[in-house]
Parts: sequence; structure tokens; C-alpha cells
Amino acid sequence: MSALLLLATAAWAQDAGPASVPAPPDRPPAFTTDGELRLLGSMYPDVVVDDEGTSTGGGFVLDSRLRGGLTWQRDAWKVGAELDLVEGQLAGDPWDLSGGVDARGRHELDALDDGLVELRRAYVEGRVGLVGIQAGLVTSHWGLGMVANDGAHDPWFGRADFGDRVLRLRLATRPLDGGQTPLTFVLAGDRVVEDDTAEWNPLEGGQAAWQGIGSVLWQGDQTVGLYGVYRNQTETDGERTTEVGVLDLYGDAPIALGAWTLRLAIEAAAIAGSTDRTQTYNAREGLSVSSGGVTGLATLSPEGDKLLCVLRGGWASGDGDPDDDGSHDFAFDRDFDAGMVLYDEVQGAIEAQTHAQLLDPANSGGPPEGVDALVTEGAFRRAAFVQPLVGGKPLSWLDLRAGVAVSWATAPPSQAFLTYRNGGVPVNHLGQPTSGYALGTELDWAVKVGDVDLDVGRDALRPALLVQGGHLLAADNLGGGTVTLVTATGRLRW
Repeated sequence: MSALLLLATAAWAQDAGPASVPAPPDRPPAFTTDGELRLLGSMYPDVVVDDEGTSTGGGFVLDSRLRGGLTWQRDAWKVGAELDLVEGQLAGDPWDLSGGVDARGRHELDALDDGLVELRRAYVEGRVGLVGIQAGLVTSHWGLGMVANDGAHDPWFGRADFGDRVLRLRLATRPLDGGQTPLTFVLAGDRVVEDDTAEWNPLEGGQAAWQGIGSVLWQGDQTVGLYGVYRNQTETDGERTTEVGVLDLYGDAPIALGAWTLRLAIEAAAIAGSTDRTQTYNAREGLSVSSGGVTGLATLSPEGDKLLCVLRGGWASGDGDPDDDGSHDFAFDRDFDAGMVLYDEVQGAIEAQTHAQLLDPANSGGPPEGVDALVTEGAFRRAAFVQPLVGGKPLSWLDLRAGVAVSWATAPPSQAFLTYRNGGVPVNHLGQPTSGYALGTELDWAVKVGDVDLDVGRDALRPALLVQGGHLLAADNLGGGTVTLVTATGRLRW
């Protein structure tokens, strides 16, 4: 999501009766459960984040998450709920950085404290005639997850930790040919609970972010959709506001090429509006907002999924003049995957330290308005990337993947605090002058073992072990050198 906006989705057979009575048709159980237990061990890199040599420290960390869902369904109606339990870092050596601005909690061991219980979904949905109704707390996802992302899709590399959560009332209909034509119209209203730019708790307060959504989606052999959002957000001070509109176009089409299948998918979004959440020295009353982003992928695979060739890419607009009266930076959702080191670890740590510098009274009399918007938990923003990758399943229980991601900035690379102190001439987080737009090249790999169903009574368990590595060859604009992250994830899904 944009830094100024977030857009903001085992049957069992009954016993047969007496031989003279026909057995009733199979019917899904009224109650079903699903979930995931995840234990993730990470060997974090030691990243230097400022010109005084401050670093994250690095070291081994173990974090956990237990996600469980319960659904009741009968005929056209369904009631569901989902919880995350014991989510966060359990043990190890957390970040040396402090300040509590990292939403992943990498600076503390908090799984047995702050991460005990989080309600992700609690909703009811059903159908009256040709109109589908959904109401309650839900997660939101659209297209390739560039703007609205539920955090429940496995990334190509890395991890997904969040998910946009909203209180939503949604009406959807397929009005043509009695619902047989796959053209769906949707209207929805949201109160944002948590996303990239807002967090609200009914008991504790927070930003008041409201969204009106309209979309139209064709889901035939190809998928094409247009998603529009109006968002109004008021900050916790009750004064600063953001008012923006978003248009997001998504298309996805499989193309048969003999024994091979080519899939082409694209998502493009534009944002326009105004905000006084952040200000500049030349725009004390607020900023106009105009930004955009696009991402796409092409996959080629033969029958049987033994081989997968992928080309991914993305572009997010950047603001070349941070002191004018407009904001042109675009940020993808923080659960969008553009590698696993450059953005999630390096840029995320630099952002956290920049926030700490701007809040330090030794550096300024007071932080600028909207300083919290600098911290995006490593979201892909004001940058572009190209990532070819290849994967394969030589065995049903073995999945291999490797890729290369090349990234560059779409605005002169700079760190906000040190660049301001340097009179506006761009310097990086180390205080070094930057030139060109290169950010670095990242080599990623993954090996997954298991991930096949094991039948256990009425249910099926799906265990897996996933080992991943990311190696960033940082450009001089980020100080150069190599940054490595290695993770091992034990996962059990049902």
C-alpha cells in the first residue's frame, strides 16, 4: 500500500442407512477448521544504519505464530473467525535498535507478551437472491497484492507477517443471465483496523480511516478487474487528515502453448488527493498527492509443474524533490515480495533508525509532522526491480527455487535526516554522497521439503520445512558490501 494510503478478502461421508434406504448425498460438515503452526528461525544480518556506526546487531532469532480458523456453513450462509496466537519473537538476539517502531517486533522478544492473541477475522456472509452480503472483520486482498494484501499468500521468497484488516460491509452481485455470466459488481464500506498507514483499536483508539470501495471483476478464462477506493483518514491528534482516491487495474490470463502454459498478470494503480499528515518547508498547509505503481509477472510451466520459469518486475514512483508541495512516493504493500533482504531487512532497518534520529531531541527541537510515515517495515517503495527466477519439483515432496532481483531507485537515493542536515544534497544513511540510482542485486534461493497431505482421520495435515537464503550485493548508494539472511521455517497446516 501507498505510504499515504492503504486500500485498502475435508468433506466427510455420512454413514449409509439400511440397504433398502438410499444413502443421503455427501454434505460438508457444518463446522470446519483450518490453520497453521509456524516456527521460523532467522540468522539476521548485522546492518549498519547510520553515520555513527549504529547497527542492528544481528544474530539468531526464533519467532512463532499459531493461526487457527473456524467456519460454520449451511446452505448459502457462512460464519467464520480466525485468530493469531503467540505471534512474535520467542527467543534469541533481537535488534539492538530501540524505539518500538518496528511492527514486526524485531527489536524485542514479545511473542509471550504483546503477541498472545490477535483477531484477524470474524464475519458472516451469505446470499439473498443474486446479492452476496458480507459483514464483519475481514482481511482484504486484490490482484497481485500490490495495494491490498491479506498476508495469507506465500511469497516467492521471504515471509508474510501482516495482512490488511478492515470492518467491512460488502454487497456483491452477478446480475447478468441469472448470475451465470461471470461479471461481478461490488460495493463496500470499510473502517480500517490495521494496514500499512493506519491502526485502530476500539479500546485504545488510533487513526480513523474510512474507505468506500467499488469494483467490477470479470472471472472467466481470463480475469480482468477495476478497483476504486476513496479513503479519508484522520490522525490520532484529530486534526491532520488524508483524502485520496485510488484506481487499481488487474488482469490475469493463462495462455496454452501446447504442453506448456504461459500466464501473464499485471496490476497497475494510481493515487491522487491531498494530505497534511506530512508537510514540507514549502507546503506548511499540506501536500498534494499523485503517485503510481505497476507490477507484473510472466510464468511458463509444462504439465505436471515439474518446472517453473518466472519473470517478475515492479515500479513505484519516487519523489525527486521532497521540499516541494507535492508527494509522489508510492509504496507497495509491506507483504508484497520483492526479495527478502534489500527492502525487508536493510531498508527496513534504515527507516527505523531514521525515525529514531528525527525523534532525538539532540538532533532537533521536535520531529517533523508525519515522521511515523517514514517507517514502512521494509515495504518496496520509490524503486523498481526485475526478478527472473526458476523453480521445480523433481519429487512430489521437494520444491526448489532460485532467483536474482536487480533494484534501482526511481528518485535520487537519500536518507531524510542526513540529507536535510547536508543542505538538501542527497546522502545515504552513512552520510556518503549518492550518485545514479542503483540499489543492488539480490540472489535468493529456497528449498522446501514435504508440503504434501497426510491423512489423519477426517482431516489432512500438511507439514513442510522451508530453508531460504538471500544475499544482497549492495550498491555504493547503500554503502556497498554483502548482506546475507538465512531462515528456516517449520510449518504445519491443516
